[in-house]
This record gives sequence, C-alpha cells and structure tokens, in this order.
Amino acid sequence: MNKFLRVLFILVIVAMLGASVLQIFLPSYMGEHSGYGISAGWQKEIGIWNLAVLIIILAVNIKYDWFYLRIALLALIIGGIGIGTNHLLNFIEYHSPVNAIGAIENYLLVFGWIIGWFIENKTIKLKNSL
Repeated sequence: MNKFLRVLFILVIVAMLGASVLQIFLPSYMGEHSGYGISAGWQKEIGIWNLAVLIIILAVNIKYDWFYLRIALLALIIGGIGIGTNHLLNFIEYHSPVNAIGAIENYLLVFGWIIGWFIENKTIKLKNSL
C-alpha cells in the first residue's frame, strides 16, 4: 500500500478511535457539541459502529490485498460523501461549527481516498508492466 494511503488510514484510525471512546463513554458531551443535539443512545450506537468499521480498516492495513483495499476505499468514499453532506446540510440549517468541521473533514478524506486509490492503481499497473 502506498505511503499516502497508509498515512490517511493512520489518521482515520486515531480519529475514529478517539471519537468512539467519546461517543460511547461521554455521549452527552458529544451531543452537546453537535448540531444534532443530545441523544445518548444514538451517540453510543455511532461509537460502536465506528469500532466495527475500525476493524475493517485495520484488517486492510495489516494484510494487503488490492481487491479488498478497493472495497474498503469505495465504502469510505461513499460513506464520506454521505456523512459529509449530512454535516453540511446540518451546518447550513443550524450553523453548528462542529458540523462545518465534520463536512470539511469528510470531504477532504474523500478527496484523499480518491488520490490514494489512483496512486495505488498506477503503482500496480507499473509493477504489472515490468
């Protein structure tokens, strides 16, 4: 896997792990600082979902397989577009700075996943042509 993707994955792993801990153990705090309001059960559910996604991300990083890496990247791209758009719409409606940051963060990650995918694809094609 190329270094660019590796760095993105490390950043996402750290961010999602931190968010998961906060969402599971401090759901009211997280709800107070989002435009969505306080829903402890929903915050915990998101935290648990993040942990499940982390397992997939870790697996892709531990054992390299181009097919499964593409599947994980596609899921991250689709999820990032959807979550980023949800944050953007909430920011537009409620002007929550947390949602503005969430939108920017997700869209930047989507852009990064796409760049990393192209770098990896080009590297593989180069290796196969030798």
